[in-house]
Amino acid sequence: MSNPEVFDALLDAYGGYYNIKQEGAAQPFDAEGFFSNEARQYFLVKAAKVASVNSYEYVFFALREQLSEQELVQLDQRAWEEGLSRVKPDQDHKNTDIALIVITDKVAEGIRDAIKKLNHSKNYKFGLWGFTNYRLVVIESGTKTVLTNRRGRDLSEFVQQVIQKSKSQKS
Repeated sequence: MSNPEVFDALLDAYGGYYNIKQEGAAQPFDAEGFFSNEARQYFLVKAAKVASVNSYEYVFFALREQLSEQELVQLDQRAWEEGLSRVKPDQDHKNTDIALIVITDKVAEGIRDAIKKLNHSKNYKFGLWGFTNYRLVVIESGTKTVLTNRRGRDLSEFVQQVIQKSKSQKS
C-alpha cells in the first residue's frame, strides 16, 4: 500500500469516533483528530451531581516520504506541545491523551531506538486533576512495519487491522 492509501484508511477508521480535520490542521501535520468523552452521574436529580469524568484525545497525523531521526524528534516535540496547549485540567478532568501517527515510505537507520525513547507524561495537581500520556506510532508503508513507543503498543494492533482491512478491500 502507498502512503496516501494508508493515510486515507487511517483517517476513515478514526473518522468513525473522532472529529477529523485536514484543512487547518496544526502545522506541520497533515491532519488531526479530536475525541471527547464527558460522563456525569447524578443522584435522583441533576442538582445532586455525584461524579463527572472527562476524557479527551488529540491525534496528529503526519505523512512523509522519508523520515529522519531529526524530523521525527521535531514532529514529536510539536505534537506534545500542541496537545498540551489544548489541555484544560480541572477536578473533573481524568485524562487528555496525545498521539502522533507518522506514515512514511522509509524510516532512517537507528530510528527504531529513537521511537522507543520518545515518551512523555504529565499529571496535574499530583494526579488529582488528571494526567496526559503520549503515544507514538510510525508506519513504514512499504514494508507494512508498525513501530511504536511503549504507550503506543495498544495502537499497533489497531493500525495493523486498518491496513489489512484496507488492503483486502483493494483486492
